[in-house]
Amino acid sequence: MKRVVMSIVCIVLMLLVFVSCAKEEQKEEPFSQTQINDGKKEAPQEGTGDENKDKKEEKELPPPELPGAVIVMIDNFSKARPQIGLDKADIVYEMMAEGGITRYMAIFNSKGADKIGPIRSARYYFVELAKGYDAPLAHAGGSQEALTLAYELRIKDLDEIYNAGSYFWRDKSRKMPHNLYTSTDELIRGAKAKGYELVPLEALPLGEDFRGEKLDQGAEITLDYSTAQYKNVVSWQYNGQEYERYVNGKKYETADNITITADNLLIITAKTKTKVVDGVPLSEIDIIGAGEVRYYNGEVLSTGNWEKTSASSNIVFYDEQGEKAYFKPGQTWIQVVSDWGKVSRGESK
Repeated sequence: MKRVVMSIVCIVLMLLVFVSCAKEEQKEEPFSQTQINDGKKEAPQEGTGDENKDKKEEKELPPPELPGAVIVMIDNFSKARPQIGLDKADIVYEMMAEGGITRYMAIFNSKGADKIGPIRSARYYFVELAKGYDAPLAHAGGSQEALTLAYELRIKDLDEIYNAGSYFWRDKSRKMPHNLYTSTDELIRGAKAKGYELVPLEALPLGEDFRGEKLDQGAEITLDYSTAQYKNVVSWQYNGQEYERYVNGKKYETADNITITADNLLIITAKTKTKVVDGVPLSEIDIIGAGEVRYYNGEVLSTGNWEKTSASSNIVFYDEQGEKAYFKPGQTWIQVVSDWGKVSRGESK
């Protein structure tokens, strides 16, 4: 009898131990592909898409100095040079204004600038382009078409002539009209005074693995905006890290002796025609629409397309596969030309 009792007790104890072990096993986390082994994560399997993750991954950038973006129209007539503040802009567009003379539209957000200018007037296609960024636009008057459009589109307008003169100043050491200046502090102050919402500049997608034609150090891209009456030849020379800007063969420097460079250089085509008004050949550019792009990201040249579907929508840049293009961190210059006949490539001397 004692043997039977002892046997039953042993069986009960064994069952209790078995159940306890089973419960402990259920508490363990199941093994996953991201579980760390020997201090390292398992490599992603082929075909998952993770092998291309680094190509367009978001990178952390330092916080911007400004609470939101501001846009400034900058004079580029020969007598307006050297300009100041261009080196602080995140993005600079260069587009034809009239008779071979181009104009800059500079967008500031990452860095503040104590002095920007000389400031010049707006044209309607700059107004359309600025609307997509939803940022205050600083300028000194403009064509009637531009001023009417700015009102109709409800641009966050900072016009030195009509509604915001106190946020600009004249530099008496230079001759009018090429002596009007402002600063990012003044523009932020003016925008707040007018109740304009300050919207941060939408960052361009960043990447590292740029694919395309490899350029040698010393490669030179030239854009000829000249007319018979006015010479304006822009060139960008690749120095092994970035592109240095030259105008009419001379290195392009700001008034405070800073060489203008671009980490990303884009050249885009846009339909352009000329209309003569009072003897002045004014440009008309279709910035709402689509066109081709050449991207110069460091040593790599690639191609793609741009599109802007309306005044309120922002311009978008695509690669050859139709996906959004990506860029290096730093300053981006966007050159707008009527056709590729204005662009050539060679080697710097």
